[in-house]
Amino acid sequence: MARGAFISASRPIVTVNAKELLRELTVDKPNAVRMGMALRRVIEPKLQERQKELSSKFEAHPITVELSAGPRSSNISGTLGGYGNLYSFIGFPEGERPTELISRIFREKIKFKVRRMGTTGRYKVTFFIPSVDEIYNLTPIPWMTGKSWAKAMEEGGLSNLGQYLFSSTGFGVSRAGTGIQAKNRSSGVSFNRMPYIGKLINDFKKSLLRLDK
Repeated sequence: MARGAFISASRPIVTVNAKELLRELTVDKPNAVRMGMALRRVIEPKLQERQKELSSKFEAHPITVELSAGPRSSNISGTLGGYGNLYSFIGFPEGERPTELISRIFREKIKFKVRRMGTTGRYKVTFFIPSVDEIYNLTPIPWMTGKSWAKAMEEGGLSNLGQYLFSSTGFGVSRAGTGIQAKNRSSGVSFNRMPYIGKLINDFKKSLLRLDK
């Protein structure tokens, strides 16, 4: 899916191939219309609260903070052992904001609907949540086709890490301006994986199972 198409979609429930998280609620002698509206009024602020928590956790995550700080950031996340930073290692062009797309997904692309199930007084609440794989597909490494930088934060697999050289004063041939891959020199850097998007989404899904809290 193209990045632009995802962001410009007017109906994210249809556009996002989201996995559904289901919860059934039972009421006595329901009026379908009134009960559906009542459930929406109860659920919507609870969903918004949890959505804000998800966004806050994402924005405060060390990887997000480091990438948002740009090519001259320190290695706040510790993923590179304190050397250089993720922005210049991954090779984002200077001025790009790689975490902004994920921020918008968490703010705008999580929805729900309420549907009555027959005449039994049971209602099904369906939450539409972007999957981890969908976010991986929308976060490519600029110079590596088919590889997600967000996934690499959690699972590793970043190549040429030992040849990554960083300079706060910059390199003229660098995409980010401050980092290069040197063929004949070694920085001795190793990558430390860190839970990131997968954990955030899984924790968010678990929180939706506790909407009565």
